[in-house]
Amino acid sequence: MMRVLITGANGFIGSHLVRACVARGDEVTALVRPGSGIDRLAEVSSDIHVHRVVLTDTAAVAPLFHNAQPDLVFHAAAKTRIPNGPDLSDAPASLRENVDSILSVLSAAAECETPPGAFVRLGTIAEYGDNPVPYLETQCEKPRDSYGTSMLTGTKYLEMLQPRLPFPAVTARLSLTYGPGQTGQQLVPYLIESLLTNKPAQIGRPDDARDLLYVDDAVRGLLMLGSDPKAAGPVVNISTGVATKVRDVAKMVQRLSNAPEDLLQFGSPTGAPIDLINHPGLMQSSYDWAPETNVQDGLKQTVEWAMRAQATLTGSVS
Repeated sequence: MMRVLITGANGFIGSHLVRACVARGDEVTALVRPGSGIDRLAEVSSDIHVHRVVLTDTAAVAPLFHNAQPDLVFHAAAKTRIPNGPDLSDAPASLRENVDSILSVLSAAAECETPPGAFVRLGTIAEYGDNPVPYLETQCEKPRDSYGTSMLTGTKYLEMLQPRLPFPAVTARLSLTYGPGQTGQQLVPYLIESLLTNKPAQIGRPDDARDLLYVDDAVRGLLMLGSDPKAAGPVVNISTGVATKVRDVAKMVQRLSNAPEDLLQFGSPTGAPIDLINHPGLMQSSYDWAPETNVQDGLKQTVEWAMRAQATLTGSVS
């Protein structure tokens, strides 16, 4: 049994990590934002220790690490939706959310009486930005927005601080991760929610391509990194390396949800398509990891989960 601490534990990926750690018998400390819902953790709530804390409040975070004394830390907390503002307010906001938080968590982990054996941070494919695909860990990153830039800043801080940290640390750059339990405006949950409720799904850039990573594959890779964070290097892509057109994703979801075809409304954008594809070679060679769920099966499982959730909600309302 390991003592595991997970920040952003009630998020989509964080909650899957929590359940995977509980399933293997770990003692889990879950850190979540004050005021945020913990519905995703309901089925394991009696098996974990949940604490609400502002991660940038170092004075509040440090005692939680002291009490938990984690063997392994997953830093999954991040602010992903940071819209551009004409007053440039998105820039300092992204630093507070995605840079100050990791520095606070790193400080608390480093000051533990017994520091953790490993620190795994969840990064993002958005850090690569304007680079040829598939993205390689060795490329010079050129992020397109404040979210990608702030996440890249966290990555660089982690690399710079590594010689001064009493534990090995690694950033996992995840491709577009999807699966059961995901909600919001990301591509897959947006399509599913729209089509299951008989609403038009607006796909502005149908010819863009995405590297879709099923959440179980992502979690399996993250657990491997946690077991040996030094095997590959400071940054590792977790991805399929497979390019799937957004148009094709929309059509698959439409068929799986039995929705009318005319609910799909495709735009005709100007400019070349934007592809977001990670190269998985380093992860595969260093950890003998490979994705086990292809996009067709992953979307099927995700749509079926959404249908069950919708049926449960409808039943409770009626």
